[in-house]
Amino acid sequence: MPQDGSKIIEGLKKGNPLLPVCCFYGDSYLMEEAIHDIKAKALSSSFKDMNYHAFDAKEADAEDIISIAQTFPVMSQKRLILVNRAETLYKSQQETLLSYMKDPARHTCLVLIASSGKVDKRLSLFSELEKAHCLFHFKPPSDAELPVWVKKEAQRQGKKITDAAVGIFLETAGNELMDIKQEMEKLVLFVGERDCIEKKDVETAVTHGRIDTVFDLADSIGRRSLREGMINLKKLMEQGEEPVKILGMIARQFRIIWRAKALKKNGLAISAIASALGVFPIYLDGYLKQGKAFSEEGLTRIFQKLHNADIALKSGRQSPRMVMGKLLLELCSKQGQV
Repeated sequence: MPQDGSKIIEGLKKGNPLLPVCCFYGDSYLMEEAIHDIKAKALSSSFKDMNYHAFDAKEADAEDIISIAQTFPVMSQKRLILVNRAETLYKSQQETLLSYMKDPARHTCLVLIASSGKVDKRLSLFSELEKAHCLFHFKPPSDAELPVWVKKEAQRQGKKITDAAVGIFLETAGNELMDIKQEMEKLVLFVGERDCIEKKDVETAVTHGRIDTVFDLADSIGRRSLREGMINLKKLMEQGEEPVKILGMIARQFRIIWRAKALKKNGLAISAIASALGVFPIYLDGYLKQGKAFSEEGLTRIFQKLHNADIALKSGRQSPRMVMGKLLLELCSKQGQV
């Protein structure tokens, strides 16, 4: 089993030494925060440029990486090396790194970062890292955990935030941690010297329209109204939303619809469902109403189509507008009834 990414950060705070070799995969924002903490611990301010090295796995020579790793740091206890896109390492590169792992330099911290968020644990390099407890998964918080994460982020930036504000903030900002951080920074600047962020602050400072538009988009899919779906998609894109992010917003919408539907079927009270989903109760009624338009089989098909669209967007073989238009056509067509 891979290690929980949060443990390496907790360990650093307790004064644990840096690992000579480790690999990170998972949420990009959480990995970025971890790297920030590692840099602070490993590099002295005076000579950090001389002891910090970043490589792209697809372009780097593994022998060069190892040569630098074995070189003593300049006027410092540690040398830090980051290798991005570790999931793209060639077999020969992996073998070189595996050989190095048998006797790594203790004065160097070599961090492999899977930029795609995934690693193939069947490959010997990642398998050995896992056996050595040096493979760390940075798992993003679930929808139910997000409200707590938002409150902690507000606290980290020196503010408190009310439950009502958290609810509408998540409906607006979505569930991407980097987006949440950036929107929270806007809010902190907006409230100025006030200690607490209120619902009205979120409504004023955070981009308007996304909540209703995503709700409307899901509703148009449920009614198989391609025309309305295209109108709502156009609105989101005109608001500056990237297609991949719009897809994520749609996926989150349907994930909540599915879970709300299942929890309601199991007889949970509205307050308990809202708590389990991390949704402010005022919005739950809308999710439950939308859920009536979808069967479990239909929702399964929707997520398969969303998955296919995600692959198409990331492959770059088709234009984003074409991918999103095709997705709506499939979801709203009679042949693809949900």
